[in-house]
Amino acid sequence: MKIGVDIDGVISDFIKNFRVIVREAYNIDLQEQDIYVHDLNLVLGISKIEAFDLVLKCLTQDLELIEGAKEGLIQLYKDHEVYILTARPKELNGRTEKWLKKNNIPYHKLIHLNEGNKHMVDVRLDIIIEDNLTDAINWIGKSKVILVYDHFWNKSLNIGKLFKRVHSWTEIIDIISETQKC
Repeated sequence: MKIGVDIDGVISDFIKNFRVIVREAYNIDLQEQDIYVHDLNLVLGISKIEAFDLVLKCLTQDLELIEGAKEGLIQLYKDHEVYILTARPKELNGRTEKWLKKNNIPYHKLIHLNEGNKHMVDVRLDIIIEDNLTDAINWIGKSKVILVYDHFWNKSLNIGKLFKRVHSWTEIIDIISETQKC
């Protein structure tokens, strides 16, 4: 199967570093549960430009991996085609590739897309793993299985059961294994 995987919030623990940057910039202790939407300018009550600068500063740091991400991706890489999808700013393309290499993250292809346009990738992906709820919803009808990595900023009632919420890489691997059997 072809599997698309987002980086920040799925592979990297972006928020851990972002909270430190916010503390240094504004002298406030931003808690993860305070981040109620993916649009960080709305969370902080600042301009999009100011939020973008904070995000850019965070993405130039050495972000830690989400627990189990590396091991999960190694396992997926053995039996599937892994496509890393990111909407990181283009000026970070080289840094992103170095970060993936430094952390020994295996993948078949790294695809850079604009924010909100990941679903427009020119590869038919069977499974998507994403933390941005808007991006996940954009995949409906384009991918068989949509997995939303659970965070405070992507809560939804999901009354249509159009995606599955996951809480760990172990759960991701289990769902993909079950999907493969079908």
